[in-house]
Amino acid sequence: MLKKQASQNFNILFPEKLKIAIVRTNYYVDLIDNLEIYARKTLFTAGISETNIETFTAPGSWEVPLLVQAVAESKKFDAIIAFGIIIKGETYHFDMIANEVAQALMQISLDYSIPVGFEVLAVFDKKHAEIRAEKNEHNKGIEAANAVLQTIQSLKKISK
Repeated sequence: MLKKQASQNFNILFPEKLKIAIVRTNYYVDLIDNLEIYARKTLFTAGISETNIETFTAPGSWEVPLLVQAVAESKKFDAIIAFGIIIKGETYHFDMIANEVAQALMQISLDYSIPVGFEVLAVFDKKHAEIRAEKNEHNKGIEAANAVLQTIQSLKKISK
């Protein structure tokens, strides 16, 4: 069964006031661009204004958590989406980077009580990344945007 992605319905009060940060790398720019484009389209569909989505660029996936932390500390955003691509090479470096980035982003989300959409793709080859960043309804940018929107919605229910 395919996951429902692009057509999800969110009942968020005043979505036009939500501010979303996108933190992305500049590796594999064409693929990262696709992820960001599809995330933005999903956010627009939910009613979030283009002017309320801001992008910050890290040199690589290792630096993404530092920028995500700075965004969280600023308290200017309601959610953050993180994009990167880590492709397995011949060394243990892939595992170290992927694990540490994932752990750091989860910790930031918990420490600052802010949704962090996690699409730092740790893949075995570029083809796997290309599949996840294709220009279609399975693009992981859609999933990241939907994840933060759903989390915002759930957090608002809890805080009522």
